[in-house]
Amino acid sequence: MNVAELPAVGEPVGGLGGGLVLGADGVFRAGVVRIDGPVVAAPDAAASLPVVDVTGAWVTPGFVDAHTHLAWSDFDHPDTALAERAAATSRNRLATLAAGVTTARDAGGYDPALARLVDGEPGPRVVPSIDIIGPGDARGAAYLRRRVAALAEAGAAWIKVAATGGVGAGTAQCEPVFDRAEFAAIAGEAARAALPVMVHAWGGPAIDWAVEDGVASIEHAVHLTAAQARRAAAAGIFVVPTVWIYADVLRLALAGELPASLVPAARTAVAAHPGAVRHCLEEGVPLAVGTDAGLPTQHGHNLNEVAALVGAGVPVDVALCAATYGGARLVDPGAGVPLAPGTRADVVILDRDPTDVATLRDPGAVCLVIRDGRVAHRRAGPDASS
Repeated sequence: MNVAELPAVGEPVGGLGGGLVLGADGVFRAGVVRIDGPVVAAPDAAASLPVVDVTGAWVTPGFVDAHTHLAWSDFDHPDTALAERAAATSRNRLATLAAGVTTARDAGGYDPALARLVDGEPGPRVVPSIDIIGPGDARGAAYLRRRVAALAEAGAAWIKVAATGGVGAGTAQCEPVFDRAEFAAIAGEAARAALPVMVHAWGGPAIDWAVEDGVASIEHAVHLTAAQARRAAAAGIFVVPTVWIYADVLRLALAGELPASLVPAARTAVAAHPGAVRHCLEEGVPLAVGTDAGLPTQHGHNLNEVAALVGAGVPVDVALCAATYGGARLVDPGAGVPLAPGTRADVVILDRDPTDVATLRDPGAVCLVIRDGRVAHRRAGPDASS
């Protein structure tokens, strides 16, 4: 495959042939992906469509980052002027797209004013939560119901709840932010608005409540127990572990680029996360991939999370499926199974084997990103062939 022979950005793609295509079972097989406009075409209905030769390449559905912060470009994400935020968000969107991500569930910060400025620019489609319901909102059940209703009115596609502390919470990461009635009020109002809930929870009672109240996904789950994983699996609740972010925070804090006060909690997360992931695998919890990216050095390195999951004990075929098929099922289940006829034609081509974690850690391995049947990104630089 010669990158110079691939379609240019903006051009439609009729199909891809000669490559190894990732199936929903995690196996790469020789195959042809036919595309008719913005959707994947049935093989017999599109036999006459021109097919781009990608012999020697690996073809996957578009990757899904199920937990990112495209509007954040620094650890504390302080308020800045809208134009400045928009410029940074545009860069983050473009970097994320170039990494092969065609759909991003934004976990807070991607507000309507920002979206109006950047949504027409190159990037993944964004499924927003708009804002985070967190410690400052623990003002009683009635207030929280109004808060959820306001987010629904503003256009949130998800309700994001920070139900415990995070890496900056010292030793209080598993202490609930809300009481039981407050948490139930959030979940109940979200259900009335027909909005799914994603719950930031490192562990403890907040995970139990999330399962009891039927949320769609639990984020981070650093201290998830086997019993909690068993109940989550029975309820069909996804876990989005975000393993890489804590290793990266630890690296940055040790280097003096983030506060040293973050080191103990980050170390705890790095040590505990593989155990939580193991519980998910053993109990059959569905997994999706999220980076929790919020720094310029993190946006655009989204497949590092797939590599981090492999490092935590997830078989690479399972990790790749979590990043594509699993993420799609969580974030937008109405869109159907990726690469099936009639679904969005979101496809990624890599010129190196993505079952090798070195490939996953190198964004340059992504040659072409197709979104809705058109080339959204083509790798710049010297032509590569294989």
